Amino acid sequence: MKIRAVLILFFLFSLAVELTSCSVSQVQSLSNSTIINSEEDAQTSEEDSLVIWWQQAYVSEADDELARLVQEWEKSSGIKTTLLLKPEPLDKPLASAISQGNFPDIVFISLASEIVAKLASEGKLADVSDVIEPIKDSFNPGILDGVNYLNKTVGERSFYAIPMGMTTYNIHYWKPYLDRLGLKTSDIPQDWQGFWQFWQDVRDRLHKLGEKEITSFCITLNKNVSDAHQAFLQFLHGHNASIFDNQGRFVLERPENRQGLINALSQLSDFYRDGYIPPESMEWKNSDNNFQFLDRQCLLVTNVSLSIPATQKLPDTPFTQGEKNRYLNEIVTLSSWPSTVKGNPSKVFVGHSSVVVPANAEHSEAAKQFLAYLAQPENLQRLTEELKGRTLPPMPELLNTPFWQNSNDPHFAAVGLICAGDIQPFPTTNLAYAEINKEKILTTALERVIRDSVSPEEAADDAIARIKEIIRKGRSSTINNE
Repeated sequence: MKIRAVLILFFLFSLAVELTSCSVSQVQSLSNSTIINSEEDAQTSEEDSLVIWWQQAYVSEADDELARLVQEWEKSSGIKTTLLLKPEPLDKPLASAISQGNFPDIVFISLASEIVAKLASEGKLADVSDVIEPIKDSFNPGILDGVNYLNKTVGERSFYAIPMGMTTYNIHYWKPYLDRLGLKTSDIPQDWQGFWQFWQDVRDRLHKLGEKEITSFCITLNKNVSDAHQAFLQFLHGHNASIFDNQGRFVLERPENRQGLINALSQLSDFYRDGYIPPESMEWKNSDNNFQFLDRQCLLVTNVSLSIPATQKLPDTPFTQGEKNRYLNEIVTLSSWPSTVKGNPSKVFVGHSSVVVPANAEHSEAAKQFLAYLAQPENLQRLTEELKGRTLPPMPELLNTPFWQNSNDPHFAAVGLICAGDIQPFPTTNLAYAEINKEKILTTALERVIRDSVSPEEAADDAIARIKEIIRKGRSSTINNE
């Protein structure tokens, strides 16, 4: 566990450096009245001003680049603009502000949620199609599906958010363990069952060689965290099952989809019972699979974004050669998921960040003008590249820049290939799905199979019945924002 201790210390050190740099950035930003970092300063700066709420980035350089873009636009447009940087996700604060009638003009949403879907359905977000349409062909189509919400007040779907970035659901593994067994990446099967069996066999062979502490998969199974839900959706897709069809109709109860749900429950619960997923995974938070993988407790990890290899991408100095070697030669990011059980190419789930404009915002026209400026490819490129690879650009053409086409960066190359393939957004635009996610219905079904020894068939049928009840009662239209 020494490696874990070192990693934790390194993480805390990096966090301290990051907070320090953020503090310095805030002091510098306050010298310009446009950039605000506290509610107290905001009260006087927001008068007669276009107001933007933005969640602070993981890296201060991204906040600085956003500030420069805002200042450049303010200068060219002549429109006074206030950028308020906030440390927390902004979907709940936005809903609260709208309910109180005191809301900003633009809000950055770091991760699509049921709250955004609800606000759009109630007509509380502005239609931003006029911003997207002129550049629609530049966006990845799968990402645009993720911002196409139903507005129940008009009975139509439209664009109520503008994508700012995307994250792919990735597979990483430790190459040195394959080297030890004389195996190569090309030896990894590409079919669904063969792929997962390969990593079970590798673990078994390592155990025979004395590597008793390592297991196969760092897959989070805690029903209450998003990592577990994301993993289950990808496994459900791997078994050729869908909750909804392309028109948003509930199809999980169809025999082939029900069987896929049963098979996904069976496979993940078998991994757990047979010791191929650590027992602690039932209690993990979203970051714990990262730590466990980096501590070499597992051969393979599934995770949204490149945050895991990014921990090893440090400035190239004589003191960081170990991290450099891990980033370039030891941690591998796969460029695709294994094909589904039926042999179809897997569609990888992607998350996205976006910006929204509240309906009836005081400066709605200025807000759309700013977003039209911000969504220009050259400006999105500036923003995403300053995030150092944690977020991908939502426009395929931006993956062809020198930053992403760096031949010395194998992880960038891998996610570039994923984005060039067939992707799908997490179905957060579906209000019924939002309630499914909120109630943790699918991950609760998995927990029942593992902890309560409920059969996969019974757990699947109970989950399907609960989802049908949600749809029947229309609870998806009364989602609680709290």
